[in-house]
Amino acid sequence: MLHRITGRATKCGPSAISAIAGVPTHEAAATIRRLFDRRSVNGVFMDELAAALAEFGWTPDYAIRHPKLRERRFARSEEAWERIFAGIPFDERAMTLGTFLDPAPAGTWAISASNHFIAYADGFVADSGAWVSRKPRPWFRADPDCDRIARRRIREAVRFVRAAPGDARPNPAPESGQALDGTAQAGAEPSLLASPRPVPDREEAPVTGRFLVRSRMFTLGIGAAMDSRFDSREEAEAYVERAMKHFPGSRYEIREDADEPGPREC
Repeated sequence: MLHRITGRATKCGPSAISAIAGVPTHEAAATIRRLFDRRSVNGVFMDELAAALAEFGWTPDYAIRHPKLRERRFARSEEAWERIFAGIPFDERAMTLGTFLDPAPAGTWAISASNHFIAYADGFVADSGAWVSRKPRPWFRADPDCDRIARRRIREAVRFVRAAPGDARPNPAPESGQALDGTAQAGAEPSLLASPRPVPDREEAPVTGRFLVRSRMFTLGIGAAMDSRFDSREEAEAYVERAMKHFPGSRYEIREDADEPGPREC
């Protein structure tokens, strides 16, 4: 579930961190400055965003990357990027925001598209206000703001999950400009490297929550079916309450899923 973006910083990177972690944007920007020894934050790379989210208890567990990502500059620190995403499964696909978000993928995502970051979680999107709004709103193609950006091409989309309680881990990003310890194996395939982070149990990941919200939304004469999962009934009820404000004529059903759901790909 996304948070309303708050804080003094207005750039898209800190805004995405604020939406996912629920911290003010100026606190997110201060964390990036500290970790990467930066004087200001006017643009953010995915390694910086992931390192800052790790400070607030979020860790990556899956990624989608454009096939030509390696042909462009993609990280503030390539070594930090390799360490943060070591062992993280990923797919290489060329797609647009509409292709990715229309099927309503489960989980919490930070998406880099057209040099802009947008946060997404279980049917809702938020950003700095440049494309949609700082307040989370449903992704729906009948919405002109969503349809306007649906053809933006995704460079990288990373799904984040909350780290399990007590699983504190050292951040793989450099601290105040210090050199990394070089434990990453240079030149090795990311999928073959051992992850430096403890992997949370699948039952604790938002994408595999046992409370299922089955939605049937209607707006402008168009219907859209969507399933979302949450760890607790309180989160599920909060999601339904927000969704009903946007789609009062829609139907929602909350139920506890007895099966143990596995991770779902978009």
